[in-house]
Amino acid sequence: MASVFLVDYSCALKLSTPVTFKSIMYRAAQQGILFKGGSAIEKLVDIDTCVFDKTGTLTHGDMEVTDVIPLCSSNTARDLLAIAASVEEHSNHPLSQAVVNAAKNNELPHIEHGEVEYVIAHGLRSTLNEHTLVMGSRHFLEAHESVDFSLHEELIKQFEAKGRHLIYISHSQKLIGMIGLRDHLREEAKATLEKLRTLGINELVMITGDSHYKAQILADDLKLDQVFSEARPSDKSTIVESLQQQGKKVMFVGDGVNDAPALGSADVGVAMSKGTELARQVADVVLLRDSLQGIADSRELANIAMKVIRSNIKAAEYINSGIMLAAALGYLSPTMSALLHNGTTLSILARSAALRNG
Repeated sequence: MASVFLVDYSCALKLSTPVTFKSIMYRAAQQGILFKGGSAIEKLVDIDTCVFDKTGTLTHGDMEVTDVIPLCSSNTARDLLAIAASVEEHSNHPLSQAVVNAAKNNELPHIEHGEVEYVIAHGLRSTLNEHTLVMGSRHFLEAHESVDFSLHEELIKQFEAKGRHLIYISHSQKLIGMIGLRDHLREEAKATLEKLRTLGINELVMITGDSHYKAQILADDLKLDQVFSEARPSDKSTIVESLQQQGKKVMFVGDGVNDAPALGSADVGVAMSKGTELARQVADVVLLRDSLQGIADSRELANIAMKVIRSNIKAAEYINSGIMLAAALGYLSPTMSALLHNGTTLSILARSAALRNG
């Protein structure tokens, strides 16, 4: 009876799981990944859908001005860029900073203008020569400012076909020019997406504010399953929730302030290393290195952790059951029963601790 009572399951079961989580978290940190607790690891294993916010995740956050296209005879390309930069310098958005940097590189003068109003997720509004000056997305100018685009449809399609992100500029409700910018796809993006599929994530989704035409070009290149184009910041969390309502376990990858609601509503939120402080606070997983590879690595590490935890539980149950049966049949003395039971516990803990070093 003493030999039987010296054997239980609780020691190995209670200790192996936290030790495994701690070991994997240590190993992840060495690989540039911060897991915020064991629950993030548990939930990451069940993910079947990964949603990316395009800018700053699939592409680098920095943008480059490639084209300045005046659409009226009164302004040259230099005039248009100087006007745009003078207004855009009041915004910290990556697109705005790219325009300002282009103007600085060309040593363009500052153009006097009125007070600047920042319209979230749309663009900027000011005045020039006492007439309204607006710059931003096509939706903003067309739907909110009643600017006519019909005369320039073919030209717009030409630049969209090149993959340009376009900032439109209107003065007195007339389209006076466009600025084309290019972002750069991350070198590791395709390899990371392919690895995520091999790790069991079946659906890859992208959310972007780009036009449908431009978004589809990138989606085809990356072989994405679904793309949501011309999306507003408020749409991101709605899209994540709609996917969850379809029974999917969703991981959202983002980096901006506007991504915080989606990072919070997703089953697992992943923030990029150069993300805003709010995004990093809300996310369950933070990448400490500026590379998408960390997303695939985090999934792989989570799979390893849960595989070890499950096998530890089975080992503890089977081995301790065998020890208990042998003790009940009188084959083991109390001393031997205690040694075998505690030896099993220590062996399982050592196996979990060994995960620290891969």
